[in-house]
Amino acid sequence: MKELIRPKDLTAGRPLPVLLSYSLPMFAGMFFQQAYNLADSWIAGNHIGSLSLGAVGTCYPVTVLYIAVASGLGIGTSIYCSQQFGSGGHQNVKDAVSTALLCFIPCSVFLMLLGLFACPHILTWLSVPEEALLPTRQYLFIYTAGLPFLFLYNISTGVLNGLGNSGTPLIFLIFSSFMNIILDLVLVLFIPLGISGLALATLLSQAASSLATLFAVKKLCRRLGGEEHSSFSLPILREILRLAVPSIVQHVFMSTGQLALQNIINGYGVITMTGYSIAFRINGLYVNSLMALSNALSGFIAQNKGAGKQGRIRQGYRLCLILGGCFTSAVVFLMLADGPAVLSFFVSPDPDKTEIIDAGMGFVRIVVPFYFLVCLKIVTDGALRGIGRMNAFMMSSISDVMVRLLLGDLFSRHWGINGVWWIWPAAWAVGTAVCCVSYRRADGNKAAYKMSAKKPAEKP
Repeated sequence: MKELIRPKDLTAGRPLPVLLSYSLPMFAGMFFQQAYNLADSWIAGNHIGSLSLGAVGTCYPVTVLYIAVASGLGIGTSIYCSQQFGSGGHQNVKDAVSTALLCFIPCSVFLMLLGLFACPHILTWLSVPEEALLPTRQYLFIYTAGLPFLFLYNISTGVLNGLGNSGTPLIFLIFSSFMNIILDLVLVLFIPLGISGLALATLLSQAASSLATLFAVKKLCRRLGGEEHSSFSLPILREILRLAVPSIVQHVFMSTGQLALQNIINGYGVITMTGYSIAFRINGLYVNSLMALSNALSGFIAQNKGAGKQGRIRQGYRLCLILGGCFTSAVVFLMLADGPAVLSFFVSPDPDKTEIIDAGMGFVRIVVPFYFLVCLKIVTDGALRGIGRMNAFMMSSISDVMVRLLLGDLFSRHWGINGVWWIWPAAWAVGTAVCCVSYRRADGNKAAYKMSAKKPAEKP
């Protein structure tokens, strides 16, 4: 364990092996993280009932909203730590850890209390069908209670990833994923808590992984040298927030757009809601897997920006586009060739199974062929984050969301549920165009690859 918990320099060595060794643990970690989300859906659909499966799916956009804030703060902390580590600012890294924990964990407690109070109002706004209201409320309430652990995990993982150590979070996440699945089975099959058992299993496994990751961060900080004790720094907080807020705004806007569409979809009834929730979970697995590659690219670029290696940044971007394109091709082929078999895995035999799968496949057939657009957008977003062009990154996501908000009801009224599905390709097309133009402009501007003169100075 002592040799495992150490930083890694991403500014030296051939870019492809470095990127692969750095990104594969993050990719695997995202897979395991999504695996226990899929396990929730499988257990809900096969051992509790399709109504609970629909409830879990309905909560998903709300939980993504929570994750948006937590992951945004983690990304901001990660990019700052990457840049400082790449330029040799080790004491700034240690101070950033203390600053992030002292500020963001109390924020998570406030958000938890706000979320618990707002739960009934959120479900009313989502137009959740009456028969699905109780299980949806139970799941969302317990999930919200675990927000402090979610924040702690994202911040700690952000620090480790920012210092090039993507292997340690993977180990803890694998342990957490298996723990979650085992608890799912115990709390549903042996202690019949129903959908509350699924949410409680997520809370407990998140608590375990977050505390273990925090322990790893503390050990890694001691390896950086410098002063024995780190301290709170207002300049560092401002810099972390400068990097984090655009990412938070992006994810919040995305979640808001998704919530607006969820409201429309719920109006088509429980069968459509359930079929969509299954298909959207598969969609989430793909998108979040690409996000792992994007986050790896951000860390790679941020360290190389700190070291002033512009050519290496461009190489990393091109390599990630190739890797993402290969992964996307495999996913598109699988879902279009055998999508019904994939979706049926999550639905127990019942009279509505065929209708539920048909509803999910309506989403798949329209949305999945446009995954190549998603790949280009997510990888380019990672590049923009890495070089610190957070406003451009944010604008690409806001444009995506505006399409969802403006066209959702219009498309639904004119083309029914298929019109709703077409919102995804339309939004992706606009967002991808904005982020690619922004990256091309940044790539032609040498100043974009220079470290800010406003970075906090090292302590004497």
